[in-house]
Amino acid sequence: MFISNGGNNRLAGLLLAAATFGVWVAGPAMIGYVPIMVVGALIFYLGISLLEEALYDTYGKMNRLEYLTVLAIVLIMGIYDFVAGILAGIVLACLNFVVQTSRKSAIRATYSGEIVESTVRRHPIQRHFLHEVGYQISVTKLSGFLFFGSIVQVEKQSRALVEDEAFRLEPIRYLVFDLTHVNGIDYSAAEAFIRMERILGRRDVRIIISGVRSESETGKALCNVGLWSESSSVSFFEVLNDALEYCENELLKAFYRKRDSIYSPVDTRRQSHQSHQSLDIPAPNRTTSSSYDPFNPRFASPRARFLDAAATSALSNPDQSISATAGTSPYDPHKYRNLKQPLPLLLQTFHDLAPDRDQDFWYRACPYFTRSQLAPGETLYSRGADPDAWYILESGMLHASYDLPVGRYSESIVAGTTCGELPFFSETRRTATVTSEGDAVVWKLGREEWERLQGEWEEGARVLLEVALKLTKERMDAVVGYVLTTAG
Repeated sequence: MFISNGGNNRLAGLLLAAATFGVWVAGPAMIGYVPIMVVGALIFYLGISLLEEALYDTYGKMNRLEYLTVLAIVLIMGIYDFVAGILAGIVLACLNFVVQTSRKSAIRATYSGEIVESTVRRHPIQRHFLHEVGYQISVTKLSGFLFFGSIVQVEKQSRALVEDEAFRLEPIRYLVFDLTHVNGIDYSAAEAFIRMERILGRRDVRIIISGVRSESETGKALCNVGLWSESSSVSFFEVLNDALEYCENELLKAFYRKRDSIYSPVDTRRQSHQSHQSLDIPAPNRTTSSSYDPFNPRFASPRARFLDAAATSALSNPDQSISATAGTSPYDPHKYRNLKQPLPLLLQTFHDLAPDRDQDFWYRACPYFTRSQLAPGETLYSRGADPDAWYILESGMLHASYDLPVGRYSESIVAGTTCGELPFFSETRRTATVTSEGDAVVWKLGREEWERLQGEWEEGARVLLEVALKLTKERMDAVVGYVLTTAG
C-alpha cells in the first residue's frame, strides 16, 4: 500500500524504516492514540484490495476450474473460518492438479514399425520383408509421471488398437511401450499394464516395455504388480533399440520358415548351418521372461497368413509373381551350393543394390577380396584408426559401438551385410569400434586391392563405389530415423 501511494524510491524507504523503528521504540502504548475509524478504514481497504486482486484481476486469466477454486476459498474463509479456507484450498488445488494432469495425455508419440526400425544392419531381403510387415509393430512413447489420471488415455488407445474394425484393417502383433521419458509411476498406473496385458492377450498381441531397469523406481513399481514375473508375457528391455530388434527377429522367424519350406522342405536343419548361408537370422543374445511363440499353429490368424505372403513376396524376384519356386530366386540357399566363396556372398548381398550385374560380373570381383576369421571378442577395427579395408560379413555377428562427444550409440551387424564402407571410400578415420560377438568370417577389400582394382577394372570399381553410396544412404536413413524417434 505504501508503494502504491508513491513511496517507491530510496528516500521513502528510509523514512518508512525510520517510522517503523520509532513505533518499535515507543511500544504498543502509542497505538491507542490511533483513531478507531482509521484502523477500520485500513482493514476495509486491505480487504477490498485483496478481493479485487483475487477475484477481479484474475477473471479471464485463469481457466474455469482454477477460478472456481479461488472463489470457493474466498467463500469458505468468509463464511466459516480462515484455517478452513486454507485446508479447502489445499484439497481443491490437489484435485485441480489431478484433473488438469489427466487431461494432458501421457502419450508422447506413436509410431508404426513401418516407420521406426532398429539400427541392426540387415540384409536387403530382411529389410524388404520387415518393411512389408512392419505395421505389426506399434511403438507408443510415454512421458511424465504415470498415475491413475494420466494412464486412462494410454488404456483407451491400447483398447482402440484391438477393436474389431481397427484390428481388421491393421492387426498388430507387438505393442511396444517406451518409458524412457517417464519420471515415475504409481501403483494404479502399474496395474493398468496388467489390464492391458489381459485385454491385448485376447488378440494375441504381446506387450513389450523398453526404457526401464528392474532396479529403477519405475521398474520396482512394475515388479510389485507382477509384470516382471516369469508367468507374465511382457518382455522388458533397457533401450528401445533392443525392443525393436527383438520384435524384428521374431517376425523374421516367419520369413525363414517360409524360405525353408520353399527351398529346402526336407533337410532344412542341416542346410541352415552351412558356410555358404549368408542370410541367417541373428541368434538371440537377450533373454525374455516368456516362452511365447507367436508362430505356433494355435496362434494362426490373418497376421500369420500375411507374414507368409510377405515372406513369399520377398523371396521372389522383383519381376516375378508371388508364387516363387525353388531355384528362381537369388536368395535360394541351394542355388549357389557349388560356388566358392565369396561369389555367393557377393551375389546375395549386392543383388538388390546392383540388380543389373550378373554372376560373371561378381566372379571377376572375387580375387580382390580376402577371407579373415574372427574369434569371439576380437576387434575388427577401432575408432580413429586408418580405414585400410572394407568388410562383408559372411557368418556370425559384429557389434559396432560409437563413443562420440554427444553420446554413445551402438548397432549390430548381421551376416550378409557390410561395414566400414564410408570411411574406406572417403579416406577418413574410423568412427566406430567393431568387435565380433562370436566366431565370424569376413571378406575384406583392402586398400592395395582397391587401388589395383581401380587400375585393372574401372567398371567394377565404379559399381562397388555406387553400392557403397547406396549402403551409406540406407544406414543414414535408419540412424536418423531412430534418433528422431528416440528424441520424439
